[in-house]
Amino acid sequence: MILYNIFRMKWLKWFIFLFLASIFLYLRIMPILSQNVPYTYDQGRDFLKAAEIISNRRPVFIGPTTGIDGLFHGAWWYYVLTIPSLIFNGNPIYFYWMMLLITTITTLLFFIFIKKKFNYLTAIFFLTIVSISPYFVPLAFFASNNIIVPNFIVALIISLFNLFEKNKHRYIMLFIGLSLGFILEFEVSFGLFIIPVFIISVLLTKNLRGHFLKLKNLALFLFGLLFTMSPRILFELKNNFLQTRTIINFFIKPRLHNPKPFINVLGDRLELFLLYFEGKNGIFPTFNIFLALTTIILIIGTLVLLNKKNKYSKTTKFFSLLIILLFIISLGYKDNFWFNYYEGIQYLFLTLIITAFYLLTKKQRLLTLCLTILFIILNLITFKNAIFNTKLKNINGLIETKKGVEYLLSKANRESFCLKIYTPPVIPHTYLYLFNYYSKKTGPINFHGEFDDNKCWYIIENDENKERLNTWLKDKIPANGQLIERKIINNNLRIELWSDLPVLNPNLP
Repeated sequence: MILYNIFRMKWLKWFIFLFLASIFLYLRIMPILSQNVPYTYDQGRDFLKAAEIISNRRPVFIGPTTGIDGLFHGAWWYYVLTIPSLIFNGNPIYFYWMMLLITTITTLLFFIFIKKKFNYLTAIFFLTIVSISPYFVPLAFFASNNIIVPNFIVALIISLFNLFEKNKHRYIMLFIGLSLGFILEFEVSFGLFIIPVFIISVLLTKNLRGHFLKLKNLALFLFGLLFTMSPRILFELKNNFLQTRTIINFFIKPRLHNPKPFINVLGDRLELFLLYFEGKNGIFPTFNIFLALTTIILIIGTLVLLNKKNKYSKTTKFFSLLIILLFIISLGYKDNFWFNYYEGIQYLFLTLIITAFYLLTKKQRLLTLCLTILFIILNLITFKNAIFNTKLKNINGLIETKKGVEYLLSKANRESFCLKIYTPPVIPHTYLYLFNYYSKKTGPINFHGEFDDNKCWYIIENDENKERLNTWLKDKIPANGQLIERKIINNNLRIELWSDLPVLNPNLP
């Protein structure tokens, strides 16, 4: 086939790879360069904790809170954050560069693995998907504990592929234990679901059951699992097994904030799993011709894979079993089931897709080649749209907060000034971290909550709950107060200077 032979030319292979890699990096680097990256309560809280660990030289044993009172994510996220914090003196943008580095390395390693395990065309097909995926792109510039999880899903997938191929390298069991343990530590909800589901899937799979029942293999697996959980175990020993009792009570006497009948739960889970596959946070954009073709390939390819004569049929069955059991076990949770509870499950779906795609490259070369070319064209279109995307020029996220803080510091008396901050999450960790960062960079910043020389600065973010915002303003701004100065950063943020005494000829910009 002429088209297929052209596609196999070495110079063209390198050109296509570099083209897709350029799009992959462009879509991820531009938000970081413009600093239009998510900067919310969670980021401010975690960055502050990392700075505290460095300042006090005292590691923590537990991480961010979860949605369940008394249950926490692992401390490893804070350990990761201390690396760029130490190297770059707490500059917040480097936390996002770190995320870009981690996700890029993971993607490259998975690309190399796919190329070696399957073939070049399948690896390129994988790259055409992740380079522009609505889910995979933001992983590179969202600094949050759960965003680390997909990287360990990839480690788990690679380990399982090697294990199914009867690789006798015993340390694979250690890698599997470490992968599952880190999933639990970075996103507790997914860990609580996937670890029992994984064990059940292993017991139901003859090939894996034999590996895991060997004492040495089981010991390595448990060592990996317990090593990742060691900070949590130390926390439990120190705090009278607080989290253990919380989890037991949660399952015995679950406190449901929004209980639902089973039929509604089933509908919610079906909708959620569809969102993992397509939509603004899915593998693919909202339903289109490319998604339709890929779905057909997945169905046909999976049916082919289930043939016992195929060397990847056992692997495919196991990953399919994992997904099915994860869906079934999720039905037992009758409360709101948030998207991040299964953070990174998209890689399991994607593994099935690319394995099926590989099988079809052996039987339907023209079909798979045409689909790859279509996805390359979609990459080109997405790249063109991104170049002319005006949203990148807007002031949002980290850059918004930084501009507000920088303007305030250029106007206020840094030695002592009154400051009141309103953010919808109530606790202004985002601003507190930036004050902490600038104080290390340019000198002490001292502010308090009482009017100083009859004046006080206000940082005010918009809130969809207008009543809550108006109540705060009414409570914090004196009834006879006068607005002296106002700076509009953008539609979401404004800086104001108020006096608690009448002011003649106020200077209103």
